Amino acid sequence: MKSIASNTQKTLVRTSLAALLLTFGGLTANAQTKMGKGLTGGAQLKPDDQNAIVSFSPVYNNGKTFVRWLVSNDEKDGIFIVERSTDGTEFEALGFKDRVGSPLCVNLFYSFIDEAPITGQSYYRVMSVGTDQTFTYSDVVRVRTDVQSSNPPSNSASNETEGQ
Repeated sequence: MKSIASNTQKTLVRTSLAALLLTFGGLTANAQTKMGKGLTGGAQLKPDDQNAIVSFSPVYNNGKTFVRWLVSNDEKDGIFIVERSTDGTEFEALGFKDRVGSPLCVNLFYSFIDEAPITGQSYYRVMSVGTDQTFTYSDVVRVRTDVQSSNPPSNSASNETEGQ
């Protein structure tokens, strides 16, 4: 049976990632090679070959960007970092989302709302970081934020995690 990460472990991961963001001014494509510097014990983050983000779909509607993603067989504890960019290269962290992690091998949807998206166009991605010091990124998706939309996004996204 899978062990559940303690709140202390999750706090340590968040604190380490916040230090990385401050040190490197955001996670850029080049920063991936620097991942892990500053983590407790000098541990390096390594690519995750499980629990992939299989679907990622940010949608702009009524002045907000609704970000939703699906993780297959989400067994790990950890966090997600929702990131935004104006050019698709230099990303900034918008917020964190706790991973639920389940020993039941189920697919889980997660969502986040960007309450103040950049006017014009933005690029979004999600970084998944496990308490086992693994990481993976979603695809990068461009969202136009200068369009008027009158229909709410399908399966309305919220700031809650849903099981499937």
